[in-house]
Amino acid sequence: MSSSPSRGFLSSEFALRVGSAIAMLAITLSVAVAGGIWFQVFCVMLAALIFNEYRRITASAITPAAVLAAAIGLAVALILWFAASAPVAVIFLVVAVAAIGAWEMWRGSQCWAAVGLAYSALPFLALVSVRGGTIAGLYALLFVFACVWAADTLAYFAGRTIGGPKLAPAISPKKTWSGFAGGIAGSLLAGPALLWALGLAPSAWAGLVAIGLSLMAQGGDLFESWIKRRFGVKDSGSLIPGHGGVLDRIDGLIFASVAAWCLGEVVGPYAAGGLGAGDRLLSAIVLP
Repeated sequence: MSSSPSRGFLSSEFALRVGSAIAMLAITLSVAVAGGIWFQVFCVMLAALIFNEYRRITASAITPAAVLAAAIGLAVALILWFAASAPVAVIFLVVAVAAIGAWEMWRGSQCWAAVGLAYSALPFLALVSVRGGTIAGLYALLFVFACVWAADTLAYFAGRTIGGPKLAPAISPKKTWSGFAGGIAGSLLAGPALLWALGLAPSAWAGLVAIGLSLMAQGGDLFESWIKRRFGVKDSGSLIPGHGGVLDRIDGLIFASVAAWCLGEVVGPYAAGGLGAGDRLLSAIVLP
């Protein structure tokens, strides 16, 4: 009799998590497919939410002046992306992060505000740049989503089902090496499978990129776990029922999207053809 309430609680909690996940999936895919201003505004909102949750986590180590400087830097970087161009926004962001970091060190504190600026602005620049305005950009973005979401899902279930040695007990006690392997397997299966579903033939690079994105996604998860443990915070927020904050759900996507953006800028047979990062990334992971 005593186990029934526990099972009921777990069932209701799991149902809440699944329901929230489905809602987030539907919203994210809808704006990604719509593209244009819809996806850009969506990413602006993500950047603002990431910054706010990061600010709350690290509040004990950031002065109000540093928070204000980082918030202004984030706003200016986003405005420059819309009003000028992506390169201008990136250049400003690099200068702003370096300046705020130098200012923090000069004041004798660690560079938490500078990290927060980069942590919140880079995902916006990455996601919007990969998506671009083409169908190829959309496919590349969906490939990133598939790899990250599959890594997160398979890592969770493999870790709970198989268990075993801990991956990084000092950072995240619940993560295991079996979950880590499951995350890589999930991306390796989901990424190429998505390309096949879209009518594209994956190249040999598709599997390698999928593994790389899985590693980045799991690294992003560990990074956020380290920050929360460093400041004694359990969840980044409570915005998403059953999941916690926005950062708790997209921590892996932050690192993976930036990696995909950087990769798209330097790879692909059409790297000099004026195409977007997503177009070039897709050209590298599918057969002609």
